[in-house]
Amino acid sequence: MSISHTVWSLDEKKPLESASLIDEKELELLLQDNIEILNKGWLVISNQVKTDAGKFIDILCIDHDGDMVVVELKKDLTPREVTAQVIDYAASVSKMTTTEISQLYHSFTKSNETLNDAFLKKFKAELDESSVNQKVKMVIVAAKMDDGTERIIRFLRDTYQVDINILFFHVFQCGG
Repeated sequence: MSISHTVWSLDEKKPLESASLIDEKELELLLQDNIEILNKGWLVISNQVKTDAGKFIDILCIDHDGDMVVVELKKDLTPREVTAQVIDYAASVSKMTTTEISQLYHSFTKSNETLNDAFLKKFKAELDESSVNQKVKMVIVAAKMDDGTERIIRFLRDTYQVDINILFFHVFQCGG
């Protein structure tokens, strides 16, 4: 027996139609401004963070433990190469100092609020600079995952306790 979910418009009293994103940037902008959609316990540090290899991390966050969170976005199906991509990004982030992370935050927010201030406001705790970036977590956000990606992620998590996860989303058309 299969399970089916339907999302309804309460205003129009009809099911919403499935839709698709125009591009990844649309998803990136939504999530960087509303990171709580993915996790209430993350603070966005920056987006499009350039790595050592000259590639760009879609969204970089910090959690309440001071651990960095690399968020890689795919608007459709994940290619199995996304796993290597996010691991490469995590390797690059793992070398960042607290000063570099603070500078990224300052450049991203374009405000006078420091990373320490934002951390205190978000988590109601002081940022312990000695605990910042002790661990890097990886999250892939996608509409669908191919079998290869699932197999690789499951192997890394189960065999080596690598902190890598995938979160799924579904887009619906509502009104215009």
